[in-house]
Amino acid sequence: MREEFGFVIKVIQLLDVVNHILPKEKQHWVSPTYLCSYRSGEPCILEPHKCEEIGWFSLDKIPVNDLTMASQKSLGSLKKYLSAN
Repeated sequence: MREEFGFVIKVIQLLDVVNHILPKEKQHWVSPTYLCSYRSGEPCILEPHKCEEIGWFSLDKIPVNDLTMASQKSLGSLKKYLSAN
């Protein structure tokens, strides 16, 4: 996060791991998602060739249709985690 977005986080725990298979592109991504807490720094895009925009959203305001399939699945895992804890 520091290298690409300029802020520091603390990893709390692994949330899930999603297989993201893109048959048309002949790609397979393994996407681990972690629960983290914000520590310091001002979020900004430091590698614009990798990311167009970033933002903070409350859970009910996340633009789900703009997320990748892997991110949508991890969001579902986060909602399950939060409802159980």
